[in-house]
Amino acid sequence: MQRKPTIGLLTSFLGGNYLGEMMNSIQRAALQNDARLVAIRTAGKKFDCPIALDYVDGWIILNNAATDSYIQQLSNEWNKPIVGVAKDLDALDVKAQTVICDNEGGIMAAVRHLYEHGHRSIGFVGHLALDDMKYRLNGYKKGLEACGLRFDPHFVIDPDDLSVDGGRRAAERIAQAGFPFRAVVVCTDMMAIGMIKRFEELGVRIPEDMAIIGFDNTIAARSQRSGLSSIDQNIVRKGQLAVELLLSQINNPADSIPSSIHRIECTLIARGTCGCSTHLERETTTKQILEDHRDDKKRVTQLGVHYEFNKFILNYNIKQLKNLSWALAPHFQWGCLGTWNFDASPGENVSLTELYHFQRDEQRLHAGSMPVETFPPLQLIESIQKEEDSEMIYIIPYRTEPDNWSVLAAGTRLSDTVENMDDYMSVVHYLDLIGNTLDKQALLDEVREQGMQYRQIAEQLEIVSRTTNDGIWDWDLVTGEVAWNQRFYDLLQCADAQTLDYFVHSDDEAYYKRALSAHINEHVPFSVDVRLRKHSGEYVWTAISGEALHDSSGTAIRMVGSVRDITERKQSEEKMRFLAYHDTLTGLMNRRRFFEEVSSATAHPDQPFALIVLDLDHFKKMNDSFGHHMGDRLLQLVAAGLKELVREGDYIARFGGDEFVVLYRFRHIEEIESFTCAFATYLSALIFDEGVNLTISASAGISLFPRDGTDADSLFKKADIAMYHVKQTGKNHFKIFSEQMIEQRMWRLNLERELKQAVLGDEFVLHYQPQIDMATGQLYGFEALLRWNSPTLGCISPMTFIPLAEETGLIVPIGEWVLREACSQNARWLAAGHRPLKLSVNISGRQLKQADFIESVKSIVNETRMDPNYLCFEITESTVIDDLDYTISLLRDLERIGIQIAMDDFGTGYSSLSMLRKLPLNSLKIDKSFIQELSCERQDIDIVKAIISISNSLDLRIVAEGVEQAEQYKLLQELGCHYMQGFYISQPLPAEQIESFLYSRT
Repeated sequence: MQRKPTIGLLTSFLGGNYLGEMMNSIQRAALQNDARLVAIRTAGKKFDCPIALDYVDGWIILNNAATDSYIQQLSNEWNKPIVGVAKDLDALDVKAQTVICDNEGGIMAAVRHLYEHGHRSIGFVGHLALDDMKYRLNGYKKGLEACGLRFDPHFVIDPDDLSVDGGRRAAERIAQAGFPFRAVVVCTDMMAIGMIKRFEELGVRIPEDMAIIGFDNTIAARSQRSGLSSIDQNIVRKGQLAVELLLSQINNPADSIPSSIHRIECTLIARGTCGCSTHLERETTTKQILEDHRDDKKRVTQLGVHYEFNKFILNYNIKQLKNLSWALAPHFQWGCLGTWNFDASPGENVSLTELYHFQRDEQRLHAGSMPVETFPPLQLIESIQKEEDSEMIYIIPYRTEPDNWSVLAAGTRLSDTVENMDDYMSVVHYLDLIGNTLDKQALLDEVREQGMQYRQIAEQLEIVSRTTNDGIWDWDLVTGEVAWNQRFYDLLQCADAQTLDYFVHSDDEAYYKRALSAHINEHVPFSVDVRLRKHSGEYVWTAISGEALHDSSGTAIRMVGSVRDITERKQSEEKMRFLAYHDTLTGLMNRRRFFEEVSSATAHPDQPFALIVLDLDHFKKMNDSFGHHMGDRLLQLVAAGLKELVREGDYIARFGGDEFVVLYRFRHIEEIESFTCAFATYLSALIFDEGVNLTISASAGISLFPRDGTDADSLFKKADIAMYHVKQTGKNHFKIFSEQMIEQRMWRLNLERELKQAVLGDEFVLHYQPQIDMATGQLYGFEALLRWNSPTLGCISPMTFIPLAEETGLIVPIGEWVLREACSQNARWLAAGHRPLKLSVNISGRQLKQADFIESVKSIVNETRMDPNYLCFEITESTVIDDLDYTISLLRDLERIGIQIAMDDFGTGYSSLSMLRKLPLNSLKIDKSFIQELSCERQDIDIVKAIISISNSLDLRIVAEGVEQAEQYKLLQELGCHYMQGFYISQPLPAEQIESFLYSRT
């Protein structure tokens, strides 16, 4: 019979999420290509033993399953073809093929996906000791760069572990850091699952508070309740390609195949944890979970068998494989055990202590010694098997001495492992346990041989405690005697040592006793966090762990362990819990906690409440004008005021910025009005500690439960719509939601669409309002005013569409059109023979912030041949305050061109005398609100008089706008106003009517 090519597989473990699926794909590929597979489990140890070397034709190495020096030996000394999977072999100077997934591309896709969800702070979690993880870190950096995000090394978390525990540790570190990012790419699904579990324990919602994408797309990811979004690295194709590449080298040894890297494309599978979950996806996830667990009854039975086998093997002293046939016979043809032989002749270092054929019940004991390179002895095995063939061999090496290995091997048909994969995953679990038990036996034998006694172990713990500040306890379970080291006495400040349950806090006692009983009776690891009472009566948080020693009958006779003061850690966890649910600046609830309270309140439809969304008016301007420290102080004072006004059972939260939300319970609707009025009164009377007195106001939107919705999202949405309505209609007020607001919002959205069409469709025109020199009565200039006559909506007021244009950014192209059209019209008037007149154009803050604004102005001036000395730009106080230094620099650039600057609507904002002195202004325009009452209000006359006086002292010209009556005109002349405009002279006119006006004033 022709010998089949034999593939050796070095893998840290035979099962598990990623390695188990990888193993499965390699087994299927080997079966398809009619090859034998020898899988060696290295258990994460520094593996360098040439087991089975003589008859393995080539090796597949998964991840870091073998040392670099051993891989170099395989290639350079023994000339074995090698294919590395997820292992970078380039740096080892070996002839090898490497199969890896496109780690960088996969992670870049994940970063881009989170960016598209709106995240701008994205973290990375991975164990960077592995080659794959380093590639994934590079992909993370490239992904950030591609999205225009800055790489922050503090956002990279390495928990030194790829498992669920590593993920839990990473989540802890993120929480301790105060959640510096709200989205994270995680290098393995198991770490991602661990993070999700720990975050959920901390009250962090996935994906609302933390979006997560894993890597591997394992069964565990697909089975997650919320559906773990993950990068699918196409494990099936990886295993198939690795086998094909290796067999190509084995079958064509004469061909010189250069070392190369083969990348498998990765695919992002978006599910719930990244924020992509929809009803359909949840349904798909549910179907997948049902499919993955369709054999639940069978799995439960398997778990029962696993449990019984675990209990059996952990206390079993393995002497003969034959005694394990009840567990192994259904799955294996044969098993053999080789132990390291220190007395054998050179080259025969493994003694075949047992070879047992499970089906034929044929056993051979002490069948001789052999080199480890020839283990397991296939010729001897084939003589027992007759016509059968073992195409799948599992090998479990274990150490008995440093650098010396003993070996357990078992063989079966490859087709059986592929066709009954679930069963063989169970068997792999058995083999792992048997290997661990053999390891344990070897260690126990070593302890006995060296005569190490239990007391010596305690003494070693005592030595360790001197460097770790741990307390040590020693408990004789037979006599009840207890001994402590000095550190334990110091911790509890007690004179007598007693059993720990005497000191345990009553609330922790049941938990402590359950853990202790589970350890003694079921060998569950003993590690608990409990409070212990000090001599003073004060309690201290401690972490207690220990290990029980059993006699030959399995009875626990003694325990030794350690205790550590973890009070600071617990305080840190408490702080993290507070930070997870509260705003750090004000101490109020944050969004996550508030949502929980609202959701809880909606469970009681008979208890109405109002959801009030409060937003401070002009907060950004105040923040920019007086500094962030004053802004923070204002937010703290607002929070304090709300706390005084709410009642027991109400809740307050700060959602960020200047947005506050109140859950206010009421019986009568008038109570809500009283609350909002009281809050407005509180704001109006605010005086800062620094003695600064500002006019503070707020806009509030209100939704009512259950009238406006029975869930938190609906109530928030409608309260937000009401607040937005208040902002649009003057601010400093409150509104209760009504359905008409939705109609108004839809109208506004429609208006926005029409406005965009107007920009493209040339629907704007300019009207020009004359400006008069009040000293001479002569025409001084015009202000260009924008008008919009929509073909579908009719004439739209500038008061309606200009704020919308500002908000949407459309003001930039509109403003550029206004400037070009006004300058062009001026050129047409000059061409008609009219004298040059001053032309005023309004410029928005959005325009000033454009990087190319100055160049755009120069281009338009040159293109239209406009004399810049006759051009004036009107800006508002709010535009200046947004960024004073930048605005001053830009206005000086305009001044150098020759353009004059006027401050529009003066007196309605936050301008100060010092700011006016800094700005390169030419004139001030008094807001029409002061002009309208000029004839009857003495206060307005005094204000206008003061403005004119200030402007004269600063050598600024004054323009009064909104002059409609002769009396107003006369008063302004008497006060010394320089220029005016208003209906008293003329309303704004289209360009063609200005021609007549010009002739009439000539």
